[in-house]
Amino acid sequence: MGKVKVLRCRLCQEAYIGEEPPSRCPFCGASGWYFIPAEEWNPSEYIFEISDVSKANLEAALELELSNTAFYLCAMNAAKVNGDEYGYAKFKALKKVENEHAEAIVKLLKIKEPLLKTIPCSKDFEKNTQEGWEREDRAIKAYAKFAKEAPELQLRQFFESLVEIETDHLELHAENLKKQT
Repeated sequence: MGKVKVLRCRLCQEAYIGEEPPSRCPFCGASGWYFIPAEEWNPSEYIFEISDVSKANLEAALELELSNTAFYLCAMNAAKVNGDEYGYAKFKALKKVENEHAEAIVKLLKIKEPLLKTIPCSKDFEKNTQEGWEREDRAIKAYAKFAKEAPELQLRQFFESLVEIETDHLELHAENLKKQT
């Protein structure tokens, strides 16, 4: 057994304890290379002036992430009612990751996290998976645009990493949709 270390994710800022960085952040889904040893953590990296365009884009991203969190919460509950353990686990994990993205955005904006609004969903796994795919596709397009518009290096990297993570979600939905047909 190796020695455990305390690491921090540079995307969501959460701490992780393990022998090595995980392949994916268990909180936000970022690639393992975003982890650094906690003793190298520099909170001043997160203190920077946010441009008006980036502030507006972060606010739009927050709305996307909160909406997706609420949608996945509904889909998770629908799967649970249907006794669909896979759907329950999938949508629960996606809900947690989307909520973590919202929390990361809230930290960047230095605001309190808004309450989740109720978002309707289907009782059907395939329909919720299709809607999840559409939601992830919209998020990817928005975050790619936001990354290009961000004059701040930190926010360019933040939005680029969200594109990577949401692309993983899109591919998961696509794989599920292939299996259904």
